[in-house]
Amino acid sequence: MKRIVHCAGILALLCGIQAAQSAELVLVNQDPAGAGLNDLTAAAPVGGNPGATLGEQRRLVYQFALNMYGALLNSAVPIRVQASFKSLGKNSAGNDILGQAYAIYTFRDFANAPLANTWYSKALANSLRGVDNDPQSDDIHSEFTTDIDVGGAAKGWYYGLDGRTPKGQTNFLDVVTHEIGHGLGFAGNSATDRAAADPSNIYNRFVRSAGGADWIAMSNAERAAARIGDHLVWTGPQVTAEVPIKLKPEPAFQITAPAAAAGYSAFVIADFGSPATAAAFTGAVVQAVYTDAGNVVHTDGCQPFTNAAALTQRIALIDRGSCNFSQKALYAQQAGAVAAIIADNGGSTVGLMGTGNGSDQVTIPSILVPQAFGKQLRANLQGLAASGIGPYADRHLAGVLADGVDPAGAAIRRAKINAPPGFLPGSTFSHFDQNLLPTPLMAPSASSTVIAQADLDLTPALFMDIGWGVNRGNLSLLDCNTSVPVSSPGGLIPGANAVTNLKLCAKTSATVGDYRDCTGRYIQSRLEAKLFKPAQAQSLKMCLVGSKADAQYAAWH
Repeated sequence: MKRIVHCAGILALLCGIQAAQSAELVLVNQDPAGAGLNDLTAAAPVGGNPGATLGEQRRLVYQFALNMYGALLNSAVPIRVQASFKSLGKNSAGNDILGQAYAIYTFRDFANAPLANTWYSKALANSLRGVDNDPQSDDIHSEFTTDIDVGGAAKGWYYGLDGRTPKGQTNFLDVVTHEIGHGLGFAGNSATDRAAADPSNIYNRFVRSAGGADWIAMSNAERAAARIGDHLVWTGPQVTAEVPIKLKPEPAFQITAPAAAAGYSAFVIADFGSPATAAAFTGAVVQAVYTDAGNVVHTDGCQPFTNAAALTQRIALIDRGSCNFSQKALYAQQAGAVAAIIADNGGSTVGLMGTGNGSDQVTIPSILVPQAFGKQLRANLQGLAASGIGPYADRHLAGVLADGVDPAGAAIRRAKINAPPGFLPGSTFSHFDQNLLPTPLMAPSASSTVIAQADLDLTPALFMDIGWGVNRGNLSLLDCNTSVPVSSPGGLIPGANAVTNLKLCAKTSATVGDYRDCTGRYIQSRLEAKLFKPAQAQSLKMCLVGSKADAQYAAWH
C-alpha cells in the first residue's frame, strides 16, 4: 500500500533529520495462543538457543534477527515487524515457500526524501524523515511456513543460533533475516506496464540491463525482455564498490583448442562420482554417441555409447535430456572415458547435478555446462581440447557482469539481479542472482553457505544505496567503546553479532553473575572462530566487567 506524505508549516519542524541512532525493531506477534510463535511444544536447547518450547525458540531467533538489524541500521523511529507462522504451500517449481515479507506501506515526497517522485518502504521513509509517517500502522509484515516442521528432528527448521545447521534442515535465522531485508526495502516492482514518468520504487532506480538502459527508462517491451534476460545488474555505488571486496572469482572450465571454441564457462560439479579436478578435465574432448539400428545418432547418453574406442581415456561430451545425469556418466565410464561434460539443454544458467539411478557406481567426475557453451563445443569437435578447471584468469566474478568502463578505462563490474529465463513471481527482480559467490543472503533460494549471524555480504551495501544509514563505527556498550566494528565493507558484522548475543545472554540469564558467565563464553567462542581479533576480544571484555555488566544486565534483562 502506498501513501504520499508532505510536510508543511509547524509540522515541518518535526520533519528534520534526527541525530543518527541505532534502530529498534519491535516484534509484533500475530500468532494465536498455543500456535506458531506461541507453540508450547517442549523443545531441547539447540545451537545456543536456550528456549524451552518451540514457540520460545522461534521468538528468540526472530528477536535475534531484529536485534542484528537494529545494531546495523540507524533510525530514530522504532520499526514494528509483524510475524506469524502458517502453511504457505509451494511455489511454481514445487518447492516449499519458506517465508515471505513486505513493507506494509510505502511513501513518497515526504520531507528529507532523497529523491522526489520515488516510493520508499515505510521503515526507510520513517528513518529518512525522522518521525513516523503513519504512527497507527506497523512497518513490515512477515510470515513463515509450518509445512516443514513435520517429520521429526531430522527435518524442518533449525532454531540454533550458531550457523551449524544439520543436513536436511533449514536455518530459520537465515530465512528470517532474509525476509526482514525485503521489508526494509530490498524489493522492487518488476511490473512491465508503466510509463517512464510514473513514480518509481527507490530499488528500481538502481537496476539496469548491463551495458544497456536503466529499468525506469525502458519501454514496456524492453522491461518484459529484460526481466527474463539474465542481464539485470545493480548500479548502486556502494554495492559496486564492495563487489571486488566480497565476491570471489567464478570457477570456470576452460577450452583451449580449436580457436573457435576456446574460452571459459561456468559449471556445476555433480553430487556423484569422484571430485572434479583440473587434471581430470585436461585433455581431448570427444562427443559421446549412441547409433541405433536405424543409423540414427543420439547424443543424450541414455543408451550405452557405441563409440567407446574414441572415448577411451578421453573426456566425454554428452547432451542433457531424457535420463538422469548419473546414468549418462555411468555409460561414459563404461565406455572408458575419464570424465564427463554434460551440456545443458535450456536457458542461460546452469542447474544442479543431483544423484539418481546408478550414482553409487559412478567413479569418474562430471560437470554440467550451459547450453550455449555446449553448442559452441559441438560446433568445433575437431581437435577439441580442455585445459582444466579453476577461477577465471581474467578476474571475472561469479554473478557479476561488466557494465561499461570507469574514467581510467577499467571495466565496471556489477552484481547481477535475479532475472532468469522464465518470470518467477516472488523471485525475479527482488533478489541478488543465485550464482554470486559466495551465495548472498538475499539470493532467491536458501543456501547452506549463508551465515546471517556473522556475515550479511552485500546486503548492507544495498541498504546504503537506497538511503539507509548503516553503522560502520565501533560498537559502544552504554558509554564503553569496544573497538569492535558494528559492520565493515563486505558485510561482516562482528559488532552487531556481539551486541545481539549479549542481549540474548541478558534476556536468558537469571542473575548478573549468569550474565557475566554467558558473555565470557560468547567472547571465547567468537575469538576461537576468529570473528574477533585478540585485541578486540580484550577490549570487549573490558566493557563487560563490574558495574558496566550490572548496568547492561539491568537494561536488557
